Amino acid sequence: MSYFSPFLQNNWSKLLIIWVCNRFDYAVEGDEVFYSLLRSIPNRKNVYIAGYTLIENIYSKQIRNVDITDLLIKPLGKNIISDGVSQKYTDKEDIFYVPVYENETKFMNLSEKLKNIGIQNKCERFSHVSKLIEYKGIICLPYAWSILTFFEVMQLGIIYFVPTPRFLIEMSRSNQYLRQRYWFQPPYNGDPQLLRAAEFYCDDHKDLIIYFDSWEDLQEKVKTTDYESQSKKILEYAEKHSQITLSKWNSIFIDYKNKNNI
Repeated sequence: MSYFSPFLQNNWSKLLIIWVCNRFDYAVEGDEVFYSLLRSIPNRKNVYIAGYTLIENIYSKQIRNVDITDLLIKPLGKNIISDGVSQKYTDKEDIFYVPVYENETKFMNLSEKLKNIGIQNKCERFSHVSKLIEYKGIICLPYAWSILTFFEVMQLGIIYFVPTPRFLIEMSRSNQYLRQRYWFQPPYNGDPQLLRAAEFYCDDHKDLIIYFDSWEDLQEKVKTTDYESQSKKILEYAEKHSQITLSKWNSIFIDYKNKNNI
């Protein structure tokens, strides 16, 4: 069972917040005792559970039939080291960052592909996300519904370039990449509509990301994007996101105090 099960089993009476960040029943799939404990949460005045991305709530209801929450609280993305730091485009070199995850290194050598089409880049690990402001932007092949780095990068005003759902699906079904198949976290099943639950493809973020529908389209986008304007748009959204997120966390404490007459 999950690490929070003992609190539910032993009727913990103080405030308990469960933030589901990677499938609520990971490694305990099918444990009905565990599921029963989760179904009891709405009847507990001290327990709150929230998904950190929409797919968590979809997964619990539609796939596991455990209807426990509609509450969605996404990561804030701020940290002490990055405080006051943001992307600047004065004398910025035309060098892009490529992550070192499997889709960019094992599915295909994205760094090499980009160099072959004239896009300079570096594929390397970074010591802290704030180091990414050294690059003009990030080019990646998404693999997860949500990653903390996405929100950290948002708070820095850094621009993401990612394939459209159509191009992502085309690549995942292509035979030209022989290293391994394109990988995306379960419960993805190839449905482009389901991809809209991912942070890279949800409606809330569609204006923050530069989507490319082919390699030729990417070549054009990296040349013609208004980087300063796009970065400003991202930072303005990040500030609103911060206010909304903190308000959601605060609402839990307020509700807890009201329910328990504190």
